Amino acid sequence: MKPGAGKDRSKVGLRAFALPGVCALAGFLLTGCSTLPEIGGAPLPPEPGNAHPVYRDLADIPEVPAVTPAENNENTIRVLAEDRIKAAQAAQNLRREPFDQPDSAMPSGF
Repeated sequence: MKPGAGKDRSKVGLRAFALPGVCALAGFLLTGCSTLPEIGGAPLPPEPGNAHPVYRDLADIPEVPAVTPAENNENTIRVLAEDRIKAAQAAQNLRREPFDQPDSAMPSGF
């Protein structure tokens, strides 16, 4: 027997074992690419092939919206700030109220 002959057989056996595993892994990974991607369960539309680009008619573009007057903006800011203060006060009041623990002898409604 030649020196090192046993080593060659172990390498061949390892290669013969690893090749089907690699092929199976590659096949498994490629099956994920076999369908079109979906967003939220709905399939994406197909890629446009030789579709011509669509140009928007400039007559369809709406007018620029009117600028809101500064006094309306200031009034909105003031109302929102007051609401924030009221919510903070209500939260503080709820934190200060005593919390009654339920009676442990009472059965729960479950």
